[in-house]
Amino acid sequence: MENLNKAQNPSKNKKRQAPRADFHDYTASGYYLITITAYPCTPRLSTINIPCEAILRKGEMIIPENTELGECIKEELMALPKKNPKLQIRRYVIMPDHIHFVLQVVSELDKSVGRYIAPFTKACSQTYTRISNLPNFTTLFKPFDDQIIFNKEQLDRAIKYIEDNPRRYLLRKRHPDLFQRHLNVVIGGHEYAAFGNMFLLKKPFLLPIRIHRSWSKEEFDRYSAYCSEEIAKGAIPISPAIHKAEKDIIRKAIDTGCSVIILRDLGFNERFKPSGEYFDLCGAGRLLMLCPWPDNLRRRSDAGFDKFHQMNDFATAIATLPASARLSIRFCPNP
Repeated sequence: MENLNKAQNPSKNKKRQAPRADFHDYTASGYYLITITAYPCTPRLSTINIPCEAILRKGEMIIPENTELGECIKEELMALPKKNPKLQIRRYVIMPDHIHFVLQVVSELDKSVGRYIAPFTKACSQTYTRISNLPNFTTLFKPFDDQIIFNKEQLDRAIKYIEDNPRRYLLRKRHPDLFQRHLNVVIGGHEYAAFGNMFLLKKPFLLPIRIHRSWSKEEFDRYSAYCSEEIAKGAIPISPAIHKAEKDIIRKAIDTGCSVIILRDLGFNERFKPSGEYFDLCGAGRLLMLCPWPDNLRRRSDAGFDKFHQMNDFATAIATLPASARLSIRFCPNP
């Protein structure tokens, strides 16, 4: 796949200046997904009207309505390429309390990309100070976050994420309980972190999906047919969905409109949001994710066979609890 970001080899990054990722040259040409969040208690940058339920279908374009401050921020953002022709804004959205934009660095910069974003955020703060009639200069935004985009697939995903952000925002506002992180959840004596619809644990029949690699094709097919029959009767599949055959069973359950419980080895930090299809499943109340290692907040999984085996054990243990025991789950206060 075509590489869109030219900076990959740290030994060649001679012009690197205090980068955010120490392996990356922030002066090189490439793409970034930039997120800048306003400080709490600052004015809204836009408003998003809540439409009827049907409008929240995936792919529906919902356009935020900028406030006066949001319009000024838009003008500053559009002026960024005019002031710096080596920069281009490929997509953007101004949300009520943050902004996202895909920034393209067309050719090598004289200084790191952050040094070009800083004047933009300063100008926004000056506008905020003026519009709000504040006596002293007041900073509007927190330090920005950047996600380096290395290939076309990541670029397409970033653009779709920006375009879908207002719809995702409305789903979270409409169903906050379905996008809630739960810490210190104790089930059957073990502590979990959880995200999604906790009420799925109250369903009377949870079906642990567990494949044995030694099975023949006939055994796989027979087990898959059994799972499909039980799910059609109302069983909720619970699984880490590691093996391809496990994934196929979960896939069929989702495609037929069923809910699922997924175990994962990664916990949920305070900014966690499910991505892609999982986001929409959360919004529909059809997904619960559980992590039996709540303190594992790595960005990527490092699980091996032992952890996969343990997650299957946890899924079986939860599923075999009587419904009355699962109904008495103890929620400890989130820190």
